Amino acid sequence: MRFSLVERLSVIAGVFALMIGIGISSVGIVSAARGLSGHSCSSKNACASYTNTKSGPGIQGKSTGTGGIGVSGLSTSGAGVYGESQSVNSSGVYGDATSSGTGVYGISNAGYGVWGTSSSSDGVYGTSYYGDGVYGSSTLALGVYGYSKSATGAYFENDSNGAPTLRAVADSNTPPLEVSSVASGGSFEVDSTGDGIFSGEVEATAFIEDQEERGGSRVGAFSSESTSATIEDTGTARLEGGEGAVRFDSAFARTIDATRGYQVFLTPSGETRGWLYVAAKYEGGFIVREAEHGRSSVYFDYRVVAHPYGASDARLPQLNLKSPPIPRIPRHVQAPQPAQP
Repeated sequence: MRFSLVERLSVIAGVFALMIGIGISSVGIVSAARGLSGHSCSSKNACASYTNTKSGPGIQGKSTGTGGIGVSGLSTSGAGVYGESQSVNSSGVYGDATSSGTGVYGISNAGYGVWGTSSSSDGVYGTSYYGDGVYGSSTLALGVYGYSKSATGAYFENDSNGAPTLRAVADSNTPPLEVSSVASGGSFEVDSTGDGIFSGEVEATAFIEDQEERGGSRVGAFSSESTSATIEDTGTARLEGGEGAVRFDSAFARTIDATRGYQVFLTPSGETRGWLYVAAKYEGGFIVREAEHGRSSVYFDYRVVAHPYGASDARLPQLNLKSPPIPRIPRHVQAPQPAQP
């Protein structure tokens, strides 16, 4: 088959145009790839935007190498990664770890590794079936910090019957503080040895009932102080023919160390010929008799002061409880507001 000159020229022009088109497309692909990998743009809007109208992710990053990162965000002044949710049933940023990894992990050399704020709900919420719901770690500052302007700064709740609601453990061997509560009026601190330090007053309240109105009111109660560790018990017994026997309650008897001695104070509830005295003491109780060969039959009250089993004999021991310095932070910490896209 033979072609005319016009037909030959048309074929040559078409092939040439096709080659030019392929070249332009190749340059566009290379430019797009370079733009995603390192080039920048100057715009108030996103340099790259993807919209998925189905249920899949708009952008997905995956890394299979050891120590790789699926998605990495870096910012010199705003937010490295910013997530926003416009639905009550969705999440602005959601992380899921199906193995032993971390769902969401944040690290910072000077600011906040992870920062969350909310005007009506939880700023940061974490849940876990086996690990920690929320975990915070720091080498120089606070591991976890909570602040509220009008409500509770930190709230703990537990549904387990065998675990404490709040547990504080200090790993250092130089008795640091495990629990510290500091306010303008005083402080309450517990160190790793179990010693408590109070710089304010320790106050106890007792509830009494009004006999006339059957109402109720709270009054202050005070405890007596002793120079050594003691435990007491009181009761009432009866003197028959000038003699009476008192047996300790079994629970009280197991609590005291009777081999170290104990004191008994007697008060008769009626008239007697002679005064009452303790004729004999043993580990399970004591014998009371009336002096001057009295043969009275009367009730008497007694008070027993003994040493607790295993307690020290030290009298007014010298205490060396020292509260280590607590790192102070501003009362109203304002975290930097992330720049919204």
